[in-house]
Amino acid sequence: MIFPWQETAWQQWQQQAAHLGQAYLLSGAAGIGIDAFAREMAQGLLCQTPGVKACGQCAQCHQFQQATHPDFWVLKRLEDKKEITIDQVRELTDKVSRTAHQGGFKVVLVLETETLNVSAFNALLKTLEEPPERTVLILTTHRLSALPATIISRCRQVAFAAPSRDEALAWLQQALPQADLPLLKKALTLNWGGPVAAKTWIDDKAFEWEAAWQDDIKGLQQGRLSVSQAVEKWKKWPQPEVTLDYFYAWSVNVVRSALYGQKRPYSPNWLAFQKAVLQARQYWHQNVNKDLLLEGICLEWLQQHQADYQPGAAFSGALIRGRDL
Repeated sequence: MIFPWQETAWQQWQQQAAHLGQAYLLSGAAGIGIDAFAREMAQGLLCQTPGVKACGQCAQCHQFQQATHPDFWVLKRLEDKKEITIDQVRELTDKVSRTAHQGGFKVVLVLETETLNVSAFNALLKTLEEPPERTVLILTTHRLSALPATIISRCRQVAFAAPSRDEALAWLQQALPQADLPLLKKALTLNWGGPVAAKTWIDDKAFEWEAAWQDDIKGLQQGRLSVSQAVEKWKKWPQPEVTLDYFYAWSVNVVRSALYGQKRPYSPNWLAFQKAVLQARQYWHQNVNKDLLLEGICLEWLQQHQADYQPGAAFSGALIRGRDL
């Protein structure tokens, strides 16, 4: 589907029907529906109806919707891997080099392009330089700066801006009329303003994980739970890194409460801790020891209550680097 904040980009895409490029790079924040936009592009190219807008009724569209279209491939990280490998790219290249089964376009969708390793980037670059006839590659990324310039320069770029908070909230209220406003606001905050991710968060009842985290940090503060015990629990979650988002949201709430609600004296440690959480989120995507990173941010949270708090000290050293789990 095309979301309201993507309408301008979709109109620009439709205008390109007569002058298609061979590779497109879609970039923007996570959680705003970039992958959905890319799939709409792909289905439109494969549809039997002329143009780039899918009819949704033809045999090609039905195959696409059922994930059985023989001329459409998705390249993404395997569930148990951190990156897209060269073997995956080579396998894809072999398939794409063959003649289209349906006699039309062949379309490749690369999700989270930033997760390709160096060898995979080089292999993909060869396909971008000499793509097979009537083949369109659609790449998506949430970290444009992580892509090699050689990849970026060979694609037509489509940059997506995140909707305003008011626009995102209005869309969420329409998409989830049964949800109360505080829950919608919390979902947006924890998903960095991404309305699509916020809706998924609510649909999947991920607020139960956030409630469990709230209980755990109370346990940390009261001494009922050790740092290592808390991290051991979080490691078993599908996405342990969401705890970093929870810590960030906590910092936002206490700062807002102090500045506007006057419920407690403001502490500069809160903003310093917030910066430490953002740093930890960056580290998470690098080659670090995930256990020690989570333990470090827990220690940061405990220490920020103290006057001599030094932000980042608990996890910025060599201890967490180069020791990935």
